[in-house]
Amino acid sequence: MHRGNLLLAVLVCSIVAGQCAESAILEPVRIDVSEGPAEYINEYNLFTDIRRQIPNAGVVPYEINTPHFADYATLHRFLWLPEDTAIDYLPDGTLEFPLGAAVILSVGYPYDINRPDDGERLVETRLFVKGTEDWSAFQYQWNEDMTEARLALAGGKVPVSWTHYDGSPRSMDVLIPNINQCKMCHEIDGYFVPLGPTKARHLNREIPYAAGRENQLAHWIRKGYLRNAPEDLDAIPRTPVWNDPSTGTVAERARAYLDMNCASCHQLGGLAYTSGLDLTYAQDNPVRFGVFKAPVAAGRGVGKGRFGIEPGDSEASILFHRMKATDPGIRMPVVGRSLPHVEGLALIKEWIEAMDYPELRKNEEASEKYRIQRKASLSGGAGGG
Repeated sequence: MHRGNLLLAVLVCSIVAGQCAESAILEPVRIDVSEGPAEYINEYNLFTDIRRQIPNAGVVPYEINTPHFADYATLHRFLWLPEDTAIDYLPDGTLEFPLGAAVILSVGYPYDINRPDDGERLVETRLFVKGTEDWSAFQYQWNEDMTEARLALAGGKVPVSWTHYDGSPRSMDVLIPNINQCKMCHEIDGYFVPLGPTKARHLNREIPYAAGRENQLAHWIRKGYLRNAPEDLDAIPRTPVWNDPSTGTVAERARAYLDMNCASCHQLGGLAYTSGLDLTYAQDNPVRFGVFKAPVAAGRGVGKGRFGIEPGDSEASILFHRMKATDPGIRMPVVGRSLPHVEGLALIKEWIEAMDYPELRKNEEASEKYRIQRKASLSGGAGGG
């Protein structure tokens, strides 16, 4: 019997009586790419326990090495594949999902960020479904009781509160993006795509499963979800974990952070590629990822900075200025963040402050001197003598 169509018998255990009784048979996952979005998320049968985000049979959890920051929310990630299909591993490490595949992302806020087992307030679940040419995305907003989530293509607003790392109370209104806002990050070369799970390097890591910890790519291969991957998974690159020094240098982890949080727009085919800034992890030209790179347009977003990155001076760097801003007209990214990520900013600051690039600085100083002289000559400063 196929993984996605397996009928799961739910065991309801009574701790007091020390007995287990079999309850109703849970229906299999139901996602049909030829149909439009369901009105309620429960119609897809994705979870056996909604509040705890326990997936149904055939729905597989996954994690990203360096996930994107979403205002301190907890992100629950899952994937589901139709019967007799698998994800293809391509030579460049890209993962090609089959027709009808679904990627599921639920967003929640723990009541206490230091005690995640105490429960959370679910805000939304996003469902990405692979069509014949493109992916479709549907957003579902959870009700206050967290018993159901309703289709919210126009977006929404949900008030949340939690206890932060330092023990202080926090609260905010979480804005659920509408479909056009989703496209700002997820549309590459005119095609709507998920971001994290389409690259093997983001996924090459161990995560906990019911039977114990296992490399998730190995788990997918064993379950029939992934084919054509290298036998030696160590040959597949691993994106560093932004806050784990054992996985990479400060520079490597900072670049990984930018790759996941900024490169969706700042890459070839992305919404902001006309800026000339390329923040993908693979970009190895310092000027292309911002070092001594002048902005293509001025405005409030530039602040007092001259360059995307001013080596040794994070406060003079436009990139850092926009990442710490909360003003919607200045902050980056524009969608999906309203709070500054204090811990992530500390990493980016450390990276910039340690930069040198003496040859680039020498070239930049020469170019700056030429620009000043040229401006003076054009304004008549050299005439009259």
